[in-house]
Amino acid sequence: MTGAMCGILGEVTARGEAVGLTDAQAERWLAELDHRGPDGRGLWRGENVLLGHTRLAVRDPRNGAAAQPITTPCGRYALVYNGELYNDAELRASLEPAVLQATGGAGFQTACDAETVLWALTLGGRGAIGSMRGMFALAFVDLETRTALLSRDPLGVKPLVWASTPTGLAFASEARALVAHPRVRVAPDMEMFSTYLATSRRTMAGRTLFEGVEAVQPGETLQVDLCKRRPRPVQLYTPGLLFGAAPADPDPEVCRSVVTDSVLAHLVSDVPVCAMLSGGLDSTIIASIIAAQRDDLATWCASGVDGGVEVSPDPAEARTLAGELGTRHHDVHLQAADFMGAWREHVAHLGQPLSTPNEVAISRLAASVRESGARVALSGEGADELFGGYDAVLSAYAAHGHLSAPPIGAARFHLEATAWVSPGAQDGLLRGDAAGQSEFVVNAYERAYALSEAQMRVGGSALDAHLQLQRRFNLSSLLERLDGATMRHGIEGRTPFADVEVARYAESLPMAEKFIAGKAGASSSKVILRRAFSGAIPERVEKRPKASFPLPFETWCAPVKDEIAASGFLAEWVEPEVLQAVAGDPQAHWRLTWLLGNLALWGDAVFGASSAARRAA
Repeated sequence: MTGAMCGILGEVTARGEAVGLTDAQAERWLAELDHRGPDGRGLWRGENVLLGHTRLAVRDPRNGAAAQPITTPCGRYALVYNGELYNDAELRASLEPAVLQATGGAGFQTACDAETVLWALTLGGRGAIGSMRGMFALAFVDLETRTALLSRDPLGVKPLVWASTPTGLAFASEARALVAHPRVRVAPDMEMFSTYLATSRRTMAGRTLFEGVEAVQPGETLQVDLCKRRPRPVQLYTPGLLFGAAPADPDPEVCRSVVTDSVLAHLVSDVPVCAMLSGGLDSTIIASIIAAQRDDLATWCASGVDGGVEVSPDPAEARTLAGELGTRHHDVHLQAADFMGAWREHVAHLGQPLSTPNEVAISRLAASVRESGARVALSGEGADELFGGYDAVLSAYAAHGHLSAPPIGAARFHLEATAWVSPGAQDGLLRGDAAGQSEFVVNAYERAYALSEAQMRVGGSALDAHLQLQRRFNLSSLLERLDGATMRHGIEGRTPFADVEVARYAESLPMAEKFIAGKAGASSSKVILRRAFSGAIPERVEKRPKASFPLPFETWCAPVKDEIAASGFLAEWVEPEVLQAVAGDPQAHWRLTWLLGNLALWGDAVFGASSAARRAA
């Protein structure tokens, strides 16, 4: 089988309007995604369509027939696809009779899962997307009906963004590529500026930090009519729908089977696969399942080192586990002296602010994995959001729900409880067009919470709605972070917990199987996961409480004060006394230091000191 992890981009225009990029311009644009696909690249043009692809060869890496963009033999349909299809064999078998008929007996021409996706959409239309189990972002074009589809997998493991052009729209795997398009206007989005301060997230409810650059949301499919004078997407599927309404079986053996099946499905590869191992419950479950099947597993742990001392117990625990599991273990240490430079480099690469300091360490780990020869790394994102891993915040939500007259609504409480700088605290912080923009993020949380309430399982409570909201917002941010950090170095990050079959199972469980409010200790969270793998992993790990991925940013943040003080971008939007206070004592204001430092590094590099003029243009 041939994997299709990569970068994709393209432009579609109205009928009769040629795509305005020359071949040289298109090649330069595609070069923005070379890091996502260092093993090959391709461009394809139709009448009013340009598609581009860079390939990271994970399955059947020497097969040149796996090149994209890919078209049907008749030339009517074209596809660019970034992903891995974990039910490729089953879906291909179901399609084969119809493909044989459509091709006059020739059938499938490659072993590539991209060809499976192409024929699934050709034969089944947009409804075929629901049959795909995997992580993906894709663009599919029908040149006869002159329609295009943009779609992402249900959990949003793979990213996809789009923006209008004067005659149509352009799309890409990453914002850095999209804003490099010569006809995409680049300006900061002030509502998202405020949202970033509140949540440290680069995307929210389909918006990004770039005005006019939209994110296809997890599980969303957009259709574009290319017959219109100015083609614009129409949403065909609302993201965030409940994955399974039927009650799931709370038998721990069923849970263990569902998770094990997903981990094994995520191992399919013709290049070396490794696993991230922090010593926590989620990564230990994944590593233990793989180690039971393979005797050559390599594991990796990243951590901060301050004064020659590891700042967390994670690395030592990971080394102990690696010895017990028989893996070849690697430590990746990030020193205080290295952090500032690595932070600057990652912002410059992404063309966006970072979400959390841990993003720097994940990028460093991915670089080390690449140097080792591995190309795929499994990670534990998704377990907390699906199985109730954030015991402190879930306890807070439960307590709020028990109040007879809560002072604020559930959605606003959810936002305030997890905010970096709450919307209310932004008053007096921002100036100009950035001031008074927090209504957007509040409304986004309220709409998402209402959707969670409407779609939660029968018998669910406010706590179920809160957990589903975490899955919508928090998980998508973590997956975006993982994709940006791993694909920067040509590493495919796979997430067995963030899988549609695992999500369907987890979201149909009663809350008591995931989180028990009022119960002290680690056993109150991820209840069924701990029971399911009891005896299969060490008892100390089973009972270990959740811990954050540690970097001592509070003590490492001082060097960015110079960027904050000198930033022309920040000076436009942040009150001068705030900048002076943060630059004067960055450690005391470390949350603002992180947020403003990122905005300074990003804003000055992308917009310079003239962002207000750019927004007015």
